[in-house]
Amino acid sequence: MLPLSGPGFSLFEQNIPLAIAIVVCSSVAYAGGSTMQHLAVGRLVDPDAENRAMGLRQLWRLIRTPLWLLGLFTIFIGASAHIVALMLAPVTVVQPVGILAVPWAVLMAARIHRHTVTRTMWLSVAITVSGIVLFTLLSASAASDHTVLNPTAIGIGCVVVSVIGATLGLLGWKGPARLRCLMWASGGSFFYGLSAGMVKTTSEVVKHDGFHGMPIFWVVAPFLVLSYGIGGFMVQQGLANGPAEITVGSMTTTDPIVAVSFGLIVLGEGVRISPLAGVGMALAGVFAVWGVVLLSKHHPDAARSVPVLPVAGAEQPVAP
Repeated sequence: MLPLSGPGFSLFEQNIPLAIAIVVCSSVAYAGGSTMQHLAVGRLVDPDAENRAMGLRQLWRLIRTPLWLLGLFTIFIGASAHIVALMLAPVTVVQPVGILAVPWAVLMAARIHRHTVTRTMWLSVAITVSGIVLFTLLSASAASDHTVLNPTAIGIGCVVVSVIGATLGLLGWKGPARLRCLMWASGGSFFYGLSAGMVKTTSEVVKHDGFHGMPIFWVVAPFLVLSYGIGGFMVQQGLANGPAEITVGSMTTTDPIVAVSFGLIVLGEGVRISPLAGVGMALAGVFAVWGVVLLSKHHPDAARSVPVLPVAGAEQPVAP
């Protein structure tokens, strides 16, 4: 440890109050960065189009947009602060606080777009936050520090997560308009969750001498690169097809659930989890996802996208 000042004080020693303060600021930065990226994306797509999926030319213009780059930099600052917070306090303290990005994003979007945050929207946020907090507490209390590197299990896990993420992306591209934002964001979150699992796996693999000659390295390395790239692509499509808070909500919910589940099931970190804790985690995960689905359903943008059907017996306009 590197001493900062005074005897007995060292860099990154456990400091829970400071960690909480840092991760609260991190959640604000993440919500703000995502909101800025949503505004930048909105300038490149037709808001009245049924399908607002962006092509490669639009994506190339997007990554050269100053507002989008500012959002990316803000997200990077938030992610870096989150890592520092994890060094200062247990994950069971830090991870639940990070989901505050959802209410921040809701408030920012309401301020920018001048719409009212309804009670149903706040209830949806509360459901999501409660579900992910419970999921984090249950997983952290039962997880093991031991990691099992089974190339077959890891390969199967990568394929399963990728197929689910790709299916959600397909629904985002071709599915009902009201679900496209949520499906794109959820698909991207699956790939981001997989990338977190690959980072953990890679960190364990490189501890071995001659790791570049190990078959498992050539399984995790491609999936690590592809999952980040595909996940980023899908998240931007989610921002193009709906509100930033829906994308933020999906990422802060689905991403950790997928990453933790990959560690517990594929990497063998869940050997101490009891059947009761496993059921509790599954229910908490469903509860958290349900909150995001409710938020997408009752968001003002969703209400505006529903066509108003003519009332039976009402006088209809006559074409000239």
